[in-house]
Amino acid sequence: MDTMEIFQQKLKKYNEDLKSLIIKKERYSTVRLITFLLGIITTSLTFYEVGTAQGFSIALVWIILFIFLVVMHEKVIDKEKIASNMVKINQQYIERINGEWVKFENNGHQYLDPDHIYAKDLDIFGHASLFSWINTTNTFLGRQILKKLLECPNKNKKDILKRQNAVSELAKKIDFCQKIECEGMGVDGISHDPSSLLEYSENNSKLFSKSWIEYIFYVLPFLTILSMVICFIGKTLSLWIPFVLIIIQALINLVRLWKVMVVLRSLSSYKGRIKSYQKILKIIEDEKFEDPYLLELQSHLSYNNKWASTQIKDLEKIVEAYDAMNNDILAIISNLFLFWHFHCVFALENWRASSGKSIRQWLETIGMFEALGSIAVISQTNPHWIMPSFNDKKVFIDAHNMGHPLINHKQRVNNSINIDQSICIITGSNMSGKTTFLRTIGINLVIAYAGGAVCAKKFDTSIMDIYTCMRVSDDLSKGISTFYAELLRVKMIIEASKEKKPMIFLIDEMFSGTNSMDRIAGAKNVLLNLSREWIAGLISTHDFELCALEKDSKGKIKNFHFSERYKNNMIEFDYKLKNGQCTTTNAKYLMKMVGIEIRD
Repeated sequence: MDTMEIFQQKLKKYNEDLKSLIIKKERYSTVRLITFLLGIITTSLTFYEVGTAQGFSIALVWIILFIFLVVMHEKVIDKEKIASNMVKINQQYIERINGEWVKFENNGHQYLDPDHIYAKDLDIFGHASLFSWINTTNTFLGRQILKKLLECPNKNKKDILKRQNAVSELAKKIDFCQKIECEGMGVDGISHDPSSLLEYSENNSKLFSKSWIEYIFYVLPFLTILSMVICFIGKTLSLWIPFVLIIIQALINLVRLWKVMVVLRSLSSYKGRIKSYQKILKIIEDEKFEDPYLLELQSHLSYNNKWASTQIKDLEKIVEAYDAMNNDILAIISNLFLFWHFHCVFALENWRASSGKSIRQWLETIGMFEALGSIAVISQTNPHWIMPSFNDKKVFIDAHNMGHPLINHKQRVNNSINIDQSICIITGSNMSGKTTFLRTIGINLVIAYAGGAVCAKKFDTSIMDIYTCMRVSDDLSKGISTFYAELLRVKMIIEASKEKKPMIFLIDEMFSGTNSMDRIAGAKNVLLNLSREWIAGLISTHDFELCALEKDSKGKIKNFHFSERYKNNMIEFDYKLKNGQCTTTNAKYLMKMVGIEIRD
């Protein structure tokens, strides 16, 4: 069974489940309505025709039945939501394979940084980006971790291989990855920063500094209710006693309840997220892993001999207890007689003391599983792609049959290249594929360092910092021209090279914003400055004069090119990289094609 068939079968199954659950949900709605009406009618008739005691008995039976139907109905609604999410998830996997993923909304546009050393030029974030293609994260920390893996991962070889092995196992666990994605979908606020929850959970402050004060909130309600019962039954106590006790409780509420409500309302805003966290944690805890790194991450979810999901469930119950009385009338009654919301805060403080300091690690673990699962999407949708290997050379790439991962396989043209402490000058006519090839190398390196599979038959590389200079534009607000912006970008690359750390640069049409003489002279100077043993690089250019640098470079500078051919008065590109310098141009021909008159 090929990859497409796997996801098509899943899509078909969940579509069938969804249709069945919708029918079931509608039936429960009908039965609930009928039950409610029958309950009203039969209870009223029993009260009228038989008696009060029998009427209450019949009412109790109908209430129990109605509550049962409500609970069952809610379970069906939850299953319907899961099926609906799974339909969307598998549809997106199919769209990834078909190349229709560019419309995905969660594309990381908020992470766009024009000053990043490569992210903008290599389409890492934003519309039709790498992030858009692979992202299956929902939580805030999940997206932050994925962002970090794509723009500044830990490029220690040991850490890369650790991520790579984890991703390889997750790639085989499609159902597991989809369950995690499913439980985070559509949850209100799940993509928002949980810092207020983390700050509160890690804070040691208490509502009352003296622990004995808490006992007052148990004793007072007990005495108040006891005195009311005694007055009602035996009338041996003065009514002033419960009245005074109620006044005391009312004054305490008046003075302190606002502070309690600030905490509880803030926590209540996390209700949906807490429920989602609990379900995701349970999925991770129940999974069987073989990879050491995944087992290590899973072990972070056990604290005080209790799983994180159990401890988060306790927090969820506290929030539900608050919400149960989060109604103006119920809140007044429950707090006036029971100090209900005070007890919610006391329970919350006890939970915080036992589990609060672990919640950050739990959410980071969820985020790491989400991020690694996103990287695994590459292998799940392209199982024939390979995991790169890493060698200990300073600057090296040996790529066979390498393609751009964001280009659909039907249009993608693959190329091979070997770079060993050298700079490659790539010439070629307009639209021949020079810039795309530069991006192909860059984005495959980004994926490799993140721990993912690359679009190649073989990809052996050293670990290098990546620098690019491609999409340079002017900035009117700062008074910076295109040429000056490019100078600043190239200067950044030269300054980075002085650190003597292994690096690769990718420069497209260097100094295109100035005249040809200055451009050629400037480009030659830059290339000679960057021709170092710890630097590899590729530069695309229309300036054939730069190709002469190969002659005296002792193999440090090499020429490659892309070419075109003309057939039936049409231009054709094969997008294949070839050795040596380009010997053709096509600007005049392209101008004629679009209807611009050429005067010799």
